Amino acid sequence: MNAVDQVLRFLGEVVVYGGGSAAVAFLLFQYLGKGWIEARFAERLEAFKHEQAKELHRMKVEVESVLSGALKLQDREFTVLPDAWHKLNEAYSLTGWVISPLQQFPAVSRMADDQLEEFLKDSELLESQKTRVRGADSRDRDKIYQSQIFWHRMGRAKKAVSELQTYVASQGLFLPPALKQQFSEMLPILWSALTSNEAGHEAEDWRMQSEGWKELQAKGEPLHKLIERSIEARLHSHGPSRNVA
Repeated sequence: MNAVDQVLRFLGEVVVYGGGSAAVAFLLFQYLGKGWIEARFAERLEAFKHEQAKELHRMKVEVESVLSGALKLQDREFTVLPDAWHKLNEAYSLTGWVISPLQQFPAVSRMADDQLEEFLKDSELLESQKTRVRGADSRDRDKIYQSQIFWHRMGRAKKAVSELQTYVASQGLFLPPALKQQFSEMLPILWSALTSNEAGHEAEDWRMQSEGWKELQAKGEPLHKLIERSIEARLHSHGPSRNVA
């Protein structure tokens, strides 16, 4: 008969003879001995500790995995935020430069022929456009030059806005939702300002051209400042001060 059978038989006899729970515990302690009970208790305690250790290890691995993912996401965000700000600032600045009512152009009408040739040599105008400027009467050269160079400036602004739009679409996953929304609100403002100015230029309608400028000042400028503050706050909230310029 093994030890377990003996214990069960012994407990049965105690119960038959009317032993209560206290008597059972006392007689069990006497029958088995303190050492046996302590050994069984130690076994259970060791098994409990082992299960606890396994659970703690599992939780540690899970927490470390979550923290590692969060740190990688934060690192990516700190790369995207300055790049997004740079592209936004360039698109906003070029848009304002193109549609501003205070445009500056070189006075090509006052240039001598040799000066004009030197100037046109380094100009971004196409050869056909340079030919138009050369062949124009001196009184009309300024107007013709300004009309031709306008499209190059407009092209640079549109390219900058397009690059910003592409960047926000591809990297917006790493932008905080509120900040991504602000970028999304800025894009149609920039496009609308450029479109109004372009249409006004083609129609030679100064009122239409000024509409784009007014829209950029009324909606674009405050939003531009808001985005700058949002990016600064985001960067500063996760570490030492960073320069977004």
